[in-house]
Amino acid sequence: MTRIAPQDLRAKIMSAEDAAAMIHSGDTVGMSGFTGSGYPKAVPMALAARIEAEHAAGRPFRVRVWTGASTGPELDGALAKADGIEFRLPYNSDPIAREKINRGEMDYFDMHLSQVAPMAWQGFLGPLNTAVVEVTGIRPDGMLIPSSSVGNNKTWLDRAEKVIIEVNRWQNPALEGMHDIYYGTRLPPDRVPIPLTRPDDRIGEPCLRCDPDKIVAIVETDAPDRNLPFSPPDQTARAIAGHLLEFFGHEVARGRLPASLLPIQSGVGNIANAVLTGLVDSPFEGMTAFTEVIQDGMLDLLDSGKLRMASATSFSLSPEAAARVNADMARYRDRMILRPQEISNHPD
Repeated sequence: MTRIAPQDLRAKIMSAEDAAAMIHSGDTVGMSGFTGSGYPKAVPMALAARIEAEHAAGRPFRVRVWTGASTGPELDGALAKADGIEFRLPYNSDPIAREKINRGEMDYFDMHLSQVAPMAWQGFLGPLNTAVVEVTGIRPDGMLIPSSSVGNNKTWLDRAEKVIIEVNRWQNPALEGMHDIYYGTRLPPDRVPIPLTRPDDRIGEPCLRCDPDKIVAIVETDAPDRNLPFSPPDQTARAIAGHLLEFFGHEVARGRLPASLLPIQSGVGNIANAVLTGLVDSPFEGMTAFTEVIQDGMLDLLDSGKLRMASATSFSLSPEAAARVNADMARYRDRMILRPQEISNHPD
């Protein structure tokens, strides 16, 4: 059963190959995705195949790619392998792309993730020809239900000349209602303060807006997000977690931290995940998190009841944890909030 409610938009359903044909050499393409979650899976693969065919025929074909952060092998990996990326921002972890960047074969701009959207809006990055964004579904009113990451999707949809949507049936429809899309970060003089003071504040809308006239193609998919599993905590990671827990306990005892601590911000990777896992056995209750991604350790904290609310821009879960969340999304929906990365990663 289709997740595209508007009849007029159903007329735009097509294959990934036909959608990729609307992207031209030299185009700047803004794609969804943040740490292997919520990135388009079909159109980039079709585009990579088209680029390889053009190269085989002796014709140049490369595009400029903007995303939220790192993505998955079907996007960065496929396009880099096809030598189809001329320029990449703002973050990359794909090994093929990394080698090309280090050899000077791919231009790269590594920038603070919260600054991508403002710089795009202010025109510093140039025009955006096409947005390719994965969503969970399209509501009867035309609003787009985000998937497992928000990243820069709001900005890509607003700035792009044309939009290609991937509707991924693998994403649980119970994701609807988890997101908080804030539209107050417009250009001056229309920009207003960000009225966010607690991780569980909701200041925006649950869905993404998109001018339906800009949507040129919709591709239906059914493919999982791709993230690597976390390594089990080793002796070093456990020691780091122990030192941090000891510090928290000391600060609570001295009255400098509340018993629920202050909102937690964690990095990405095995050590940060080990620290979060260590908090499961801590005495701290009613904790909150305002951070970049929700990892396995944060999921364990939510399940234990120690963590009350987690705010981020994306999931960054192991395959096992991703399947666990996706199968039980309705239970997690009211305890997590996914926001645009210009909010989740804001330096303030």
